[in-house]
Amino acid sequence: MFFTDLLFPKHCLGCSILGAYICPKCQRQLHYLDRNTCFYCKKASLYSLTHPICLKNFNITGLTAIFSYNNLLKKIIKNIKYRLVTEAWKDLTRIIEPEAVRQIGFYKRISKDFFLQPIPLSKRKIRERGFNQAFLITRFFQAFLDFPISDFLIRVKETLPQAELKTKKDRYNNLRGAFKINPVNKSKVIGSKIILVDDVVTTGSTVREAAKVLKKAGAAKVYVLALAKG
Repeated sequence: MFFTDLLFPKHCLGCSILGAYICPKCQRQLHYLDRNTCFYCKKASLYSLTHPICLKNFNITGLTAIFSYNNLLKKIIKNIKYRLVTEAWKDLTRIIEPEAVRQIGFYKRISKDFFLQPIPLSKRKIRERGFNQAFLITRFFQAFLDFPISDFLIRVKETLPQAELKTKKDRYNNLRGAFKINPVNKSKVIGSKIILVDDVVTTGSTVREAAKVLKKAGAAKVYVLALAKG
């Protein structure tokens, strides 16, 4: 047992029992996505790719996730992001079923030339947290996909948490202009195939805005890979 475990014992984020951040009983409350759908029309779609009829100029090419977003996962992610419980992330990765991760291997069959792009945080939030949770998730997926991690996007606007905003208009205005292309890598974006990585996609406002910026800069295709989808 580590000394830190004595000072700050782990307790389950679901039921508060001591021993682990996600106890065996609460692990059964985590549900894997079992249906592939188009992000825009919500109808069935192979690999959750966007249907050709739904694919507009700056739209996401496809969106897939590991888990279905629920209250337990919300608690886990909130603790990772805002209470800096990164050990909870390690516990979560240890219990993800290998088959659930293998399913994202279709990206390697589509192309060998993808870039993984974590949704960036602002400089202020990086200083406060000391890490970007999207980058942690990207590193996890990279172990299975073996694509390079890019630095094409930067966050240039402080935004409120999307969950605090009630209307679509407020969420749109909150993220409008939040991202820009990193000038150092501007030429590399042109013609590239990119997989945006984020922790949770619910309304999709964040990944829509990021995808739009990348496509306007010349990216050929922009997919989204998330830990959870609501």
